[in-house]
Amino acid sequence: MKNLGIPYAIGYILAGIIGLPLLLYAVNLLFFQTNDGEKYMQQYIQNSEEIKLFMPELKPRDPSSLVIEPYGWEQHTIFLSRKGGKINIDFITFFSEEYKKYFSIRLAQEVFFGYFRMKLFNRPIIITVNKDDMANPLYGTKENPIPVFKVVGDGKPITINTSDKNGNIIYLNYDVTQQMYEDNVFYHLTYIMPKEEFVARFEK
Repeated sequence: MKNLGIPYAIGYILAGIIGLPLLLYAVNLLFFQTNDGEKYMQQYIQNSEEIKLFMPELKPRDPSSLVIEPYGWEQHTIFLSRKGGKINIDFITFFSEEYKKYFSIRLAQEVFFGYFRMKLFNRPIIITVNKDDMANPLYGTKENPIPVFKVVGDGKPITINTSDKNGNIIYLNYDVTQQMYEDNVFYHLTYIMPKEEFVARFEK
């Protein structure tokens, strides 16, 4: 009697090497159709502006607090793969008394966000927002805040202090850079914005 163990093992391995990637490709093609964010991100950025506002004070467990969600976090599956295919979004949602609108500072894959967010509260900041979002009455509500992908300090940068190898205190600049801003706009347009809204805004 022939020993079929080795052929079966080889077939199993080949199925895993060839079959699984093909299956993942088919599933991604059918169920994870992304927007062409790269094509329109510069249009979105060029139609944006900087505005100054005062970031409210963080008041934990206070129902009157204007900071609605200080420690927000989302995870989005953008494609299926054996290594993940997920994108993490950290965000802060707050109400601006100057503009009478809700805003949400949203940064993807930024490992420093935990320290960064604590430096934002109760201070003047400059945020970059899209003009169409600001003019759209469907944006700026508690349920659908205006997304913000860039924030810097007003007058002086957002800094976090640490120590160098000699024990001296140094201050690191944590303003969101232009590259980080563009990356986050790309993530938002490509993976987060609903397909229907994307088509209506950019491809109609």
